Amino acid sequence: METLSIILLVVGVLAIVLELIMPGFDGFVSGVVGILALIASGILAIIFVDGGIFLVGVNLAVLGTATAIFFTYIRRKQLQGKIILSDALAEDLPPIDFAGLVGKEGKAVTLLRPYGEADFNGIRVEVSSIGGMIERGARVRVIETQANKVIVSQVDGN
Repeated sequence: METLSIILLVVGVLAIVLELIMPGFDGFVSGVVGILALIASGILAIIFVDGGIFLVGVNLAVLGTATAIFFTYIRRKQLQGKIILSDALAEDLPPIDFAGLVGKEGKAVTLLRPYGEADFNGIRVEVSSIGGMIERGARVRVIETQANKVIVSQVDGN
C-alpha cells in the first residue's frame, strides 16, 4: 500500500502539472484526476504508512510552494503575448472622419473582393468595392460613406 500511495502521489502531481501547463487540454479531466489521486494518496498514506500524516503535510507544503512558484514566475513569462494582451486596443486609436474621405484617392492594400483594406495618405481603412474585385496596389477613390462603411471604386487608368 505504501507503493500505491507513492504512485498515486506522482500521478496526481503530474496530472495537475499537465492541467496547469495546458489548461482545458482535455476538458479539465487531468485536473480532477490529479486532485482525486492526491486525495487517495493522502488517505492511503494516513491509513497504511507510519507517520502518514507528516508525509501528507510535507507533500501539501511542497505542492503549494511549487504551485506558487509556477504561477508567479513560469506561467507569466510563458503566456506573455499569447494570452495576456500587451498591445494597444483599437479604442486607443484616434477616430477616423469617414465623411471626410469622400472623393479622396488611395491605394488598395489588400485584394478587394469586394471587402479589404485601402490606404489613404497613411490611414488604413476597411473598404468595400462597388465594381467587384480590385487588385492589390490599384488606385481607388471613395465614392460614399455610410456610418463606418467606406465604399470605393477603382480609378480609371490602372
